[in-house]
Amino acid sequence: MKKFLTLLCALLFASACATVQEMKQAVNCRYEIRSAQVSDFSLSDINLDVKVAISNIDKKQPAKLNRFNGKLYINDNEVSDIAFGACEIAPSSVEMAKATLTIPFAKVGKNLIGLVTANSISVDYKIKGTMYFDTALGEIPMPVVITQKKDL
Repeated sequence: MKKFLTLLCALLFASACATVQEMKQAVNCRYEIRSAQVSDFSLSDINLDVKVAISNIDKKQPAKLNRFNGKLYINDNEVSDIAFGACEIAPSSVEMAKATLTIPFAKVGKNLIGLVTANSISVDYKIKGTMYFDTALGEIPMPVVITQKKDL
């Protein structure tokens, strides 16, 4: 019985070490908004193409992103949900995650009016949400906040 418990503890310890290593790998990713461009617009809504660069700074292990769910903010005002799917980022490389968002003009219009009245020539983009990475023991959620200031 003691041998069984010792073996079970050793397996749990090895599993915990693997999980810590995989969490470290997920933490070793950096995120950057590369672009947020209007692709189409109408009187009712605006289509915005958003590209997020995910850099795996680990030199040995790939990072396997299952999905991302979050919110897009423009000048600290929530304007849309944003999500993208699975991708694998090779060690020391960058992958682009892309999403096309349809944003009701009513939400963006308030921001534009605020920019004009404040005489501002920049837009602050923020994406806040959770990246889900695939590991041997299941998904590991990693909360992320990505920001970019764009001068007009």
